[in-house]
Amino acid sequence: MKIKPPKLSKVDYIIIGISLLMMLVVLNLPFKAKPFGDITFHQEAKNLSLYIKGEISYEKVAITKAPGPVIFYTPIYSLVPKNSVDNDYWKYAVIFTSVILIVCMLLIYRIGSVFFSKEIGLLSILLLFLFPIHFYYSLGILAEVPAFFSMTLALYGWSKIHINQNDKKGMILFVLGSVFLILNRPNTILFLPIGAAVVFYSFFKNKLFYKKYGIKILGSLFVIGILSFSTLQVSKYVSGSKSVKKQERLFYYVAHQGRFQFREEPMDLRYWESDIRPDSKDYQNWKKSAKELNTVVLNSTKTYSEVYKEFLLEDFFEHPFLFTRQFFIKCFYGHIYIVNSVQPENFQLLFLKGNIGYLIFIFLINSVNIIILIGLFIFILKEKNLINFWFFLAVILGLLIFHGITYMEPRYLFPARVLLCLLSASGLYRLTFIKKIINKGSNKLLS
Repeated sequence: MKIKPPKLSKVDYIIIGISLLMMLVVLNLPFKAKPFGDITFHQEAKNLSLYIKGEISYEKVAITKAPGPVIFYTPIYSLVPKNSVDNDYWKYAVIFTSVILIVCMLLIYRIGSVFFSKEIGLLSILLLFLFPIHFYYSLGILAEVPAFFSMTLALYGWSKIHINQNDKKGMILFVLGSVFLILNRPNTILFLPIGAAVVFYSFFKNKLFYKKYGIKILGSLFVIGILSFSTLQVSKYVSGSKSVKKQERLFYYVAHQGRFQFREEPMDLRYWESDIRPDSKDYQNWKKSAKELNTVVLNSTKTYSEVYKEFLLEDFFEHPFLFTRQFFIKCFYGHIYIVNSVQPENFQLLFLKGNIGYLIFIFLINSVNIIILIGLFIFILKEKNLINFWFFLAVILGLLIFHGITYMEPRYLFPARVLLCLLSASGLYRLTFIKKIINKGSNKLLS
């Protein structure tokens, strides 16, 4: 039996065309994502691809952070010719991620059409185009695009289950997408217990939802948890003693950072780097605390993790007000994007130049984020069956809780952007004037 590829509509071709145009625009911006990020994912995917092709030994293969990005980039890296330089790997990866993102955009339109309507599907795509940060991230060997793809894949799978709870293909896509999401961003793992809590709630308060989805959700969450845990353990085994970097140690390092983020400087939104905020009191106190804790590790029998864990718990109980204030500021900060790769005085984009141009640009891109949040709040207030969107809300809430407690950067919430734009589009569509505009435009596109 031949499998026919899905037929593309007029809307699909428009989405593809605008996506390609957006990519060209982003490619020529005066600021860009770091081509190789912190180099870890690039180097580890490169080594794994070279090992698969028999060009290096197993001893050089390691997965020190999240395994998802390494798994994501390895297949395309395996196509890179022998003796290529790093820039060649980057070119192959950018072409690959660009194709993946276009597929994601097509799927997001379909997801919106299934859960809501074609009009809302179009509006969600429009929100993504208004601030195309996903295309910006496609220019780096980072975890963001793999996470965006896995989030889209999982949600597309659940949209098929939403139509038919017995859809096996939908369940497979949901499980695989969710596993890959956790492997790309382990910080999303909290959606598993939140999802289980939703099922528990529905058993008592919403029998119809429980009867339709309850057992399927619990079963899928169990499988997702087992597969994710097993893969993470395999990645640890692969690294073994080949690398001093450990995932547990990295977690405590980041959590320790978070205890000083917005602690005494709640309005300082600068990026957490020494060359960007050397005069920051919070940053200086973090470095001082890290030095003290590392001294304890060297002069005691306790491990790095034990020392840092004790500090985090003690600090939480000693400063509950600071912890709570930091939590909510981090949740807000996670939705604010600030360009750090270029100094404000050196900023130049079309007619926007210097400090004033920089501030105008930051205002414009974040006004889109504010609009998205407004739409989300409208959706939450107006939607009577929020439980039907448990997966959307579980991932969003899980990310906010995890990074509100630990350390926050906007890119850590990036997988949730798919969810935010879809829910926000549904909320904004309830506003009469927006509904009229979207309906008028969609009548031409969908005819």
